[in-house]
Amino acid sequence: MNHPIRYACLLAAVPLQLSAQTAEQTEHVDLPAVNVTGQSRTASRDSYTVPTMSSATGLPISPKDTPQSVSVITRKQMDDSGATTLEDALKTTTGLNVVRRGNRMQFQSRGFNIGSVTTNGLHSTIASMQGNNLHDQKLLMDTALYERIEILRGASGLKQADSEPGGSVNAILKRPTAQPLAEIDLQADRWGKVRGVFDVSGVLNQEHAVRGRMVGVLERDNSFRKYDDGDNAVLFGTADKTFGNNTKLTVGAVYHRQTDTPLGFGLPIDLNGSDLRLPRDTNWGADWNKGTYRKIHTFAELEHYFGNDWKLTGKLDYKQNKSKTEEAYLSGSCVTCGADNGMLPLDTVSRHDRYNHQWTGQAELNGKYSAFGRRHDLYAAYTHSREKFNIRMRDQNTQNRSFNLYTWTGGEIARPDWNSFDYQDYRNSRKTIQTLTLASRLNLTDRLHLILGGGYSRWRNSFIWYRDTKDGVPDYQAGNDYPYKKGRFIPYAAVTYDLDGRNTLYASYTSIFKHTSARDKDDKELSPVLGNNYEIGWKGAWNGGRLNTTLAFFQTEKHNEPISTRERHPETKNWIYAPVRLQSRGFDAEIAGDLTPDWQLFAGYTYNTRKYTATAGQQQLFVKGADFSQHTPKHMFRLYTTYRLPGAANRWTLKGGFNMQDKHRSWDVKQPLGGYTVWNAGVQYQPNKKLNLGLTVNNLTDKRYYENYEARTYGWGYFYGEPRNVVFNLKWTM
Repeated sequence: MNHPIRYACLLAAVPLQLSAQTAEQTEHVDLPAVNVTGQSRTASRDSYTVPTMSSATGLPISPKDTPQSVSVITRKQMDDSGATTLEDALKTTTGLNVVRRGNRMQFQSRGFNIGSVTTNGLHSTIASMQGNNLHDQKLLMDTALYERIEILRGASGLKQADSEPGGSVNAILKRPTAQPLAEIDLQADRWGKVRGVFDVSGVLNQEHAVRGRMVGVLERDNSFRKYDDGDNAVLFGTADKTFGNNTKLTVGAVYHRQTDTPLGFGLPIDLNGSDLRLPRDTNWGADWNKGTYRKIHTFAELEHYFGNDWKLTGKLDYKQNKSKTEEAYLSGSCVTCGADNGMLPLDTVSRHDRYNHQWTGQAELNGKYSAFGRRHDLYAAYTHSREKFNIRMRDQNTQNRSFNLYTWTGGEIARPDWNSFDYQDYRNSRKTIQTLTLASRLNLTDRLHLILGGGYSRWRNSFIWYRDTKDGVPDYQAGNDYPYKKGRFIPYAAVTYDLDGRNTLYASYTSIFKHTSARDKDDKELSPVLGNNYEIGWKGAWNGGRLNTTLAFFQTEKHNEPISTRERHPETKNWIYAPVRLQSRGFDAEIAGDLTPDWQLFAGYTYNTRKYTATAGQQQLFVKGADFSQHTPKHMFRLYTTYRLPGAANRWTLKGGFNMQDKHRSWDVKQPLGGYTVWNAGVQYQPNKKLNLGLTVNNLTDKRYYENYEARTYGWGYFYGEPRNVVFNLKWTM
């Protein structure tokens, strides 16, 4: 991986070779907005790209005309790769670093966290993968619910308030279909995982123009690790009704319940930096470890089409999450880890009870207007969100116990009585965010387009932290309340120039603004976090828009990022933080779509370097010039393709791909982990139009590797990637 430009040029060259064979095959037709939505859903099921998307600017424009780095994981991509969770899907796309933190996964782009995970464009701070993993809920997003997933790399402040400069993820829920649909999808793998999905849709009442759709999931989830299992149940129902020719009401609800086995903080290495080569099924948690999660999501959406290409959309969304986790596990350093009698300390015995709920309302206006003799596009939106978050954490004294890491069975520690504890911790927060967004695409000439916009966001936040001991004696920060109010304007500017009907050049500037509750040495709240993203690039659309290509060069910055000084305020006992400034540079190259009607391809390469550009202290890990995200590989290359054989063999489809990255390291371990490539391959057979049989082998070469982990050290943070796995799939379609 010493020649990053070579990979980018390779991806960019593919459509140029194809363009000689694929002159415009279809005449361009401007479709009404109502039909564009339907076309996107059809493309999502049949292709690796979509004709339009709106996650970046709110304007429904093509990926080629979107002046930022964007990717789309379509329904077909999720089905072909066998991705059943959001993290599985994001591991297959360009530039997304999926980082493990115990049982949950954190998503990162360009070295920064993805702080905005949305559904149908509505920002959710519930389980948004930020902050200390002890105080966040698990993200419950089963891919059976979604038609596609849109990814934006770079600052998303125009549409997503309180986000991160790395980007955002927007999952689009399935909607009712006009044509009857009935699918049953069954899956089983080598480890004993069994999964069943049904998806039915169609017209419920022709006379009253009512359509409905229902999706259900039942899953028993076993892992390659010892006593690591769980279950998963999802039920999703949605219906829509049209009123006349211009108005449609859509309502829906999701119930999601899941159990799993908390894994703690992973395996250690020896203090000399050598790999212990432990069995890959090693699990140093107690055999009674269990997490239970429940999510309820309801929504309503009203769309009204006016004359002259205007549409008004109103959305109301409610999410409620509740969870309980109980866990004990070994973690920490040991002097003789490499010996048969290596002892590892008991790290924690704890229980967490969490409850969140969030209301979000949004009004959006999309349309076209005339000015200076031309037609232009406009997007306006107002979003109001209110969230409440509570957590109760109870810890028991580990009594300085240690256990032999080679003879550990998981039964050495009895499940405790949680009415007895060493201390308990209550945290309650309330957050209200209001955002007003306005953007316009000015079509200055037939080829030159200017997108200008901005969002004004206002935050109101309150946080209470209460802690006491087993005797009921208050500990530090008892009853402290930190109210916060702030507003800020977030600008957006971009320009695109069409070289011809297939090639576009662009440049863009985007930003973010984010509240932080971190406090300085005087116990005052730090200034809000600011982020900027500068980007230039080229995009192409081929085969009538069914194949999209991108080459983007970026610089992403983050200012006032709080870094712990590892000291506490002498009176309030708050941790003291200092602001730092971060910079990330690199480029993305991507090709996604249909090379031919029977050959789909997705390939994405990212080259990324990062550093601190200013620091407030002289800590070893956070000095100027150091890499602020050492666990993010400099090179990442993902490829996946499917090919339906021609002629008499057209019942067979071959598929395969790989996930490649170079070496990476973590905070406290100087010795980096080597790069790796994980290969996947599979075959599908369709004996008739209704039945599809599939066999997939993941990690084809049985590569032994460790997953990316942000805070890896000698005593913990090492999680084996999944060994070779064989997955059988049966799909029946009416």
